[in-house]
Amino acid sequence: MASETRQIVESVLGSQMTTQIWTSTYSPVFPFVPQDFSVGAVLPMMLYLFRWGNRRGKGKFAETYGAGSPPTISTTVAELVKDATIDGFDNPTGRAILGDFLLTSILENRRHSESHEEQVQRCFANHYYASWIDLPSTSANLRGVPEMITALLSNQKDGEIVEPFAERGRYRVGARVQDNDLLSSLAPGTTTTGPLKSDLRSDELDEAVPLPLDQLITVRMAQGCGEAPAKAVGRNNPGPIPNQRPIAARAAEIFRDDLLVFLDCYARGDAMPRAALLQMLESAIAIGLTTILTATVEIMNRWGASGVLPGVAEAPKFPLFIDCSSGSDPSLRTASEESGFLMRQALNRLPAVLMHARLLDHFVRSESEIDRKSLPPTSPDGTDWLNLLGSILNGMHEEARDARRHFTKTARKLRDAAETAEDLELRALLGEESNENDPGRALAEALSAAFTGSSSKGTERLNTFLSSALMIDEVNGLAKRRKVTLHQTRKKGQGRRGDALSIVLTNPVIEYLVHRHVRRTGKGRKEQPLSYPDFLRILREQYGFYVDRAPPNLAVPSDLLQRNRRMLERRLRDLGLLVGVNDAERMKKLRARYRAGHDSPKMEDAD
Repeated sequence: MASETRQIVESVLGSQMTTQIWTSTYSPVFPFVPQDFSVGAVLPMMLYLFRWGNRRGKGKFAETYGAGSPPTISTTVAELVKDATIDGFDNPTGRAILGDFLLTSILENRRHSESHEEQVQRCFANHYYASWIDLPSTSANLRGVPEMITALLSNQKDGEIVEPFAERGRYRVGARVQDNDLLSSLAPGTTTTGPLKSDLRSDELDEAVPLPLDQLITVRMAQGCGEAPAKAVGRNNPGPIPNQRPIAARAAEIFRDDLLVFLDCYARGDAMPRAALLQMLESAIAIGLTTILTATVEIMNRWGASGVLPGVAEAPKFPLFIDCSSGSDPSLRTASEESGFLMRQALNRLPAVLMHARLLDHFVRSESEIDRKSLPPTSPDGTDWLNLLGSILNGMHEEARDARRHFTKTARKLRDAAETAEDLELRALLGEESNENDPGRALAEALSAAFTGSSSKGTERLNTFLSSALMIDEVNGLAKRRKVTLHQTRKKGQGRRGDALSIVLTNPVIEYLVHRHVRRTGKGRKEQPLSYPDFLRILREQYGFYVDRAPPNLAVPSDLLQRNRRMLERRLRDLGLLVGVNDAERMKKLRARYRAGHDSPKMEDAD
């Protein structure tokens, strides 16, 4: 199908309703846009959001370092060597060395290219000043992920947007560098001295404070821009940060607690080398986003069937079998790929459920007789709103009969319009009218399929977001993929090819999980004993990661499970994260390789 399909839908539903439903997201379910993004670019944007309380607009990096075109490593180096404080690189060899250093420690090219002539696309958060460098060039490329995490850490209890410059909390939004724990931990030698809200040059570096080379070069690059990027303004570039929680509230709560504990313990001072800290933080974000998305799949698929959201404590987690061999054991890899296939199958059912929710949303707001003043809020938590829509979906609400008639009429008009326009595919998707089927569900499935077919969106976008969240094939990611033949033809070696996805624990992911869970969640973040069996239980219960037990939706032989368990144990020992004086399981204890920056019992609660 082509764009004509949308025109047919718009001719029947109207432009306002079509705009509302012709999308792949729904903010009361998850406050991000399911498209590709870079996890590594999330943290610098979060630093900007926490400092200025607003989405980032246009900055001066491309203007300063692009030489009239998109900036590259070569053009960036050419500008940097003009700085008198960066000495010894103003010759071909020196420029090549500085360029390679930028690529390995500070900047990253498109498609991970190692060329000095490829366009630069992201900056690592070695220092707070990375937030002055507007990469990616458009904040929308991060799909609302930094805003969601910022809102989670801020934890504002009500309101549709996060109110900046409020004097509360250790992770306040819109704050001086020295007044926000995340900013101050990543900003050694930096304070805010000028007007807090308006002066884009109000952050100052104490040049007497020694900085490692990667942090110093990051600062110099930012100072070359002259000031922080402007705040986003305008209808097409809204500035306020949405105060929206994912419907997977338990997964979001675990993600928030994990980040708070890890940041409190290891981001301050010299507790952990900056490179290791950033790698583990990216792994933390990958785990959090993955579990939020997969938990949302389970929750919303159940809502689509029953109209009722499970309670927060009972909310299911999608079970994933982890290949602890990272692909070196073919049997473990195959089992994990089967688990990945089941996850993608469940994900593929979500677009139709979201379409049904958007259709019900429009009906309640525009067609029903429900008093608008009595409608529950959709933010920061959309639970009550979705339960209202669910009561119409399952027929329990007094407006359910009117909704059924409305969707039946809408589907009839769409069939007539599709026949008139001779759009056979849309007409086939809409099917025939039947009194037995749920007209709302049937309409949602047809429109979801039409949306996906007409624009290559919907399911593909959700899968692309999942791939980005998993950080597939990255050194600190959660998954690997390989090309496999999905449908074999008669001719050997020919057939439809596709990706098989296996879930793995890379070394930074393992290190992050251990360092987080050897510390308590409550006040003081004190160290706690953690046995190997307890660690495996935490992986199952909090993240849905199965190592030594078969997931509920997958049969795995017991000998394979034991081999998987032994492999993870051996990797923990090799990383120096596991010690044991004998073979007793409870005597196998996990330990951190890095000490926390503080162990004071007087530390105030992060919540």
